[in-house]
Parts: sequence; structure tokens; C-alpha cells
Amino acid sequence: MRFDKRSLADRVEIVFDDGGMNLLSSSALDELSSVIAGAEATNLLVFRSGRPGLFAAGADMAEMKEFSPAEAEVFAAKGQELFGRIEKLPGITVAIIDGDCFGGALDLALSFDLRFATPRARFAHPGARIGIATGFGGTTRWRKVLQRPAAQAMFIGNRILGTSEAERSGLVDAVAEDFEDSLAALAKAEPRAVRLVKELSAHAPSLSRSQLQLLAERLGRLYFDF
Repeated sequence: MRFDKRSLADRVEIVFDDGGMNLLSSSALDELSSVIAGAEATNLLVFRSGRPGLFAAGADMAEMKEFSPAEAEVFAAKGQELFGRIEKLPGITVAIIDGDCFGGALDLALSFDLRFATPRARFAHPGARIGIATGFGGTTRWRKVLQRPAAQAMFIGNRILGTSEAERSGLVDAVAEDFEDSLAALAKAEPRAVRLVKELSAHAPSLSRSQLQLLAERLGRLYFDF
């Protein structure tokens, strides 16, 4: 098993460790999809690597080289669907990044609500250098969290961002060696309030102020009975 799901007192943790580079192969995406399927009711979901100094190396390039065009399309859709599900989970989701977070792994990290990083974290999306564009949705999802210059530096300029620059650009929400206190504080958040905020945030770009107010009123009655 590449993914170990651990139920702790105040959260659920998913630990990614494939014994190597933590590659997001087609079978790895299938396995993660099954693990995520059992986490919909979790108020706090934490995703981390079990390999010190490495979050994940992205898609399995050796596998991708063997794909037909149709198989490549299926693979991309599988990643998009999975990362979209993570993005829509009702509870708080946190990716803890220690070490390299490259390519498809960055797409995965962007699907979480928050990204906590150690000083050793590095971020990159080298697709342009090797002649491909990500099919997992990173080229659109970054717009919700990342400043444009930093995104262009990674997705077009093939630059590697260190933790400090990633934090300044909005990609990283906190930098530390240990996040237990931060996670404990997040675990105390009222689940209905979290769900309300996440739903409003998801709809904010496409709704007018009056429409958002109406949605907030309806969701308030649904979640809080007022």
C-alpha cells in the first residue's frame, strides 16, 4: 500500500510512501481515490509524505511515455477528478510538504485548503522544460492561491521556488519544522462554519455580491437553522 490512512484523536492523516520517489502513477491515483473516499466526514484531513525530504515527484514519466493519446486523456481526467474531489471535501484539508514537491505533486498540493511547509520544501513544475503541460489542473488551480509572477516562473520559466519565496507568493500558508500546534487549532474549528466558508469561497468568483448574500442566507439556514 502506498497510502497509509491513520485516524488520530482530532484528525485523519494520509501518509504517502511508495518506497521510492512517491510517483503519482495511474495505480497510485486509483489507490488514493479509494483512501479519500473514506474521508468525506473528516473535519480535518492531513496529507503528508512518509519519506523525509520528499513530498512527491509528480507523475510517473516512465508510465506516461507508454500512453497512447487516449490513455493520456484518461490519465489526466483521473487526476483532475481526484484532485477536484479533494478540493470539495467539506472539512479542512492540509498538505504538509517537506522537501521536493514537483510537477503533478504540486497540482495535488494545490487541491488542499492549506499548504504547510518545512524550510526544506521546494516547488517546481518542469513540464515546459520536458515538452508537456500538466493535465491535472494545476495551470488553472494556481490562480486561487498563487501570485502570477511566481506561477509563471514555475510553469513557464522552469524555476524552482524555495520555501521563503513560496510563502511570499501565497503558495505556502505557514513555514515551520513542526505543525502540531497549528493542526490542533484547526481541529477545533466548528465544522458547519468551515463548510459554509468553503462553499461561499468556491462560488465567490462567479456570483455577484447580492447572489453571494442570498447563498449565505440559504446555507446559514441549512447548516445553522437560522
